[in-house]
Amino acid sequence: MISSKYLLSFFFFIVTLIFTSCGFGEKKETSSSQIFSQGKVIADTIIYPVDVINLDSADRWKETRLKKLNHKELTNFIFDALYNGKATAIDYYTRKPVTIKEIKEMENSGEFSRKKISQLQFEESWFFDPEEARMTKQVHSILLAWPVFDSRGEFQAYKAGFVVELNH
Repeated sequence: MISSKYLLSFFFFIVTLIFTSCGFGEKKETSSSQIFSQGKVIADTIIYPVDVINLDSADRWKETRLKKLNHKELTNFIFDALYNGKATAIDYYTRKPVTIKEIKEMENSGEFSRKKISQLQFEESWFFDPEEARMTKQVHSILLAWPVFDSRGEFQAYKAGFVVELNH
């Protein structure tokens, strides 16, 4: 198993590589399509998963990384946005809209629980404003997923639920 020290070093290496390969130190003419109010687009689509519940109590790095996450508040914000029409749910497998009624039925049936949402997959755009040395990102959608266990109670995989498309 790779230690968290090496993973952290690798992460910083990749971030440094991204920033240096984009030529932020150079003065370049950019087209108006590359500049937005948030800054210069450095990644127009980034998709990555984030574990929001640690399924491995022996993994101390995950515990440290998640200690300031308010899981209940995060999931309630997402569902409130759905129920208030500020976000839209899309079935991950069929890509068809999921109605509010269907989401409420899923919650009431016990098919899944907000408490069990263990992984989120974000789809984002990243921006860098070289004038302010500020990086921002815009989240376009969030896939909600929960764990699947075998008959012995061992983790097998994450089951994709639905995608929450945020209205901008």
